Amino acid sequence: MTNPNTISAQESSPLPALGEREPQQTTADINASSRSHVETNEQDDEVNPFSAKKRQKTSKAWDGFKEITLPNGTVKAECIHCKTKLTINKSGVTSHFLRHNKKCTRKELASKGQQNISINTTLTETETVSAVQSFKYDQAKMREVISHMIIVHELPFFFVEYKLFNFVMKTATPHYQSISRATAKKDCMTSYEMEKKKVMKALNGVNRVSVTTDLWKSDQKISYMVVTCHFVDSNYHLQKRVLNFCDVPPPHSGVCISDALHKCLVEWGIENKIWTITVDNAAYNDVAIRTLKGSLSYKNTLPIGGKIFHVRCCAHILNLLVQDGISEIEDVITKHGGHPAIKLGDGGDHTLLVIFFFADQAITKRLRPLG
Repeated sequence: MTNPNTISAQESSPLPALGEREPQQTTADINASSRSHVETNEQDDEVNPFSAKKRQKTSKAWDGFKEITLPNGTVKAECIHCKTKLTINKSGVTSHFLRHNKKCTRKELASKGQQNISINTTLTETETVSAVQSFKYDQAKMREVISHMIIVHELPFFFVEYKLFNFVMKTATPHYQSISRATAKKDCMTSYEMEKKKVMKALNGVNRVSVTTDLWKSDQKISYMVVTCHFVDSNYHLQKRVLNFCDVPPPHSGVCISDALHKCLVEWGIENKIWTITVDNAAYNDVAIRTLKGSLSYKNTLPIGGKIFHVRCCAHILNLLVQDGISEIEDVITKHGGHPAIKLGDGGDHTLLVIFFFADQAITKRLRPLG
């Protein structure tokens, strides 16, 4: 039978009432408590300089405890996480402190962060299986996903400040923290740098690559150059990556195009791996490729002596053929321009059939006198 007057080696703090939530100490509170404890000991040493100095607490077990004095004068060691009080042995043994640190639930929660409970349901044709597991909300991962959404869907940065968007996120998880447009912009740049490192890592393991490039003009009359890289990976799968989409200020001469393209190749570290470069049949591209070929061949040897370095775009050649053919029947298209299909010019099959129909009639009329 236990003597009620005997003080146990471990005294737990009273549990909170049902429905109440015991306040959790943050890391800042714990550090402040530890600092105050150290400062108190230093002040005691200064007040009593002639008293015997206490033995320094060198054990790591004291990282989670602090000395307290009970109303009856007994000195105890109190856990800074769960407030459990343990006896301080005169011999300096701290093994019971270590055992408490291993099983202290409050310390584990403080180190891992707040966790939630989720239910994963797997539906099959015959049964439903539900599994309960814990997960940790990650604000950094959420910001990364939002940056990818902004980039893929071409959303404005202030999309993250929309009231309904924040309402949806708060409804999905109350732990979501709103971010500003400046933070969204920074996250998008960070995501770009991370993806760029992945592409550069993939290109480091490739011996040869082929590049295609072209100029595109926006509605604001600003010219952009896109550079696309094609290569075969280690699994013999054809890969395609857009390396650059940059503004090219005028004049759009062959030398300027060559300089912009060479700068892009050096930035990605593939200037010595070029197999072919495909461009359209514009006159400035001939000058650009000839200038770039001279620069690259001066530093390294091009495959097959550079005979296949310049590849002309087949799609552009077909486009020129079609435009040249349509120019022969331009008077027919102009004469029947009131036709809905020709007026819309949507490029669909119906439009082509109507154009070919009128072209066939025009050719028939032209050949009839010869018969």
